[in-house]
Amino acid sequence: MSVRRNSLALALCLLACAASARAQAPHVIQFFMPDRSHPAREIRFTLTRDDGRVETLFTDSKGKFDLTGSLSQESSYTVTAYGDGRTYETTTTNFRIVAGGGVTYVPVFLRPLKGVPVPPANVVDLSEFDLGVPAAARAAYDAGMEAAGKGRLAEAVESLKRAVSLHPQYLRALNDLGVLYLKSNRLDEAADSFSRAIKINSRFPHARLNLGAVLNRQGRHEEAVALLETLFRDSPNLEGARVTYADALYGVGRLGEARKLLAAALDSEGLDRAARGELHYKLGRVLSREDKVAEAVKELRRAVELQPDAANAHLLLGGGLLQLKRPEEAEKSLLRAYELGGAGVGHAQLLLGQLYLEQNKFEPALRAFEQYLKDVPQSPNAAQITALTVKIKNRLRGK
Repeated sequence: MSVRRNSLALALCLLACAASARAQAPHVIQFFMPDRSHPAREIRFTLTRDDGRVETLFTDSKGKFDLTGSLSQESSYTVTAYGDGRTYETTTTNFRIVAGGGVTYVPVFLRPLKGVPVPPANVVDLSEFDLGVPAAARAAYDAGMEAAGKGRLAEAVESLKRAVSLHPQYLRALNDLGVLYLKSNRLDEAADSFSRAIKINSRFPHARLNLGAVLNRQGRHEEAVALLETLFRDSPNLEGARVTYADALYGVGRLGEARKLLAAALDSEGLDRAARGELHYKLGRVLSREDKVAEAVKELRRAVELQPDAANAHLLLGGGLLQLKRPEEAEKSLLRAYELGGAGVGHAQLLLGQLYLEQNKFEPALRAFEQYLKDVPQSPNAAQITALTVKIKNRLRGK
């Protein structure tokens, strides 16, 4: 009887697992190019439900998108893939997911482009803009770039400013001047240089990308998204476009889109250790905000392996480990973050204080909280932490 019960239990378990596997099978949207081949890059599209809700999404690099979570619930959907101006027209497809109806497979065949294709923005050849440049302006530009190569940024800026004054339409000089301003954290001047370059040639991708980076640094993420969304559609293979766009999306809270772009960027070939480490860090940062802590920790571990001196990666990793109740590992990461970044990552002391307090280690907790208040005096929670330090002191005095 026992054997029969065990056999029955095993059968029920296998049946449940099979049912679970069927239930978890994702509904799939698969895009195809007009020639019926798979796309060679991500496809951006919108998904509209019958209740009017709209989401902007990206496929993987082969044009596939899995409908999971709330997107796999019973509803009518409209898929709209916007034309790229070179290969395919804007294409719309409708479908419906029916409860208990099994796996839904939605092929979307992109409509072939009608009319003359628009040249991609990243084919702009800067050399064509040098043809009418006066010799004096060219010499000033060359001198500026030589100075920049030797680390003499102030001298380089003055030389490029002279090149632009001699030839105001000097696109290359304007863009590189903006880059020097950006490196010097002179963000307003950088934005002005890139904007002037874009006015000369609105399709010049590098100035548009660089302006997007400046807007991100200034916290003007909505503007950055508007600019970079168009750039990414025009020049999806432009180096840096995917990541800069992901930064903007992160800034406005469009985390799912940012995550997909960063994951796709990690699939790129030829990334050096620093670039790959930065991508793992940014992906971990997105996952942390999505409360996918275990996944975030995996990405952040990889980030610190590739960039062991990245203070922010150690800080975020320590915070994730703290959430996962791994206090020893969290302490190690947070101490390393503060060793590398000092007051610049003062929040490491806040997390250390929390960690020690949870372990009833009141003296190190007090030191950590007091250091945090020194490092981040304008923090919104300064009053709360100050009150907490008073309570700890009273506890240590036996009051």
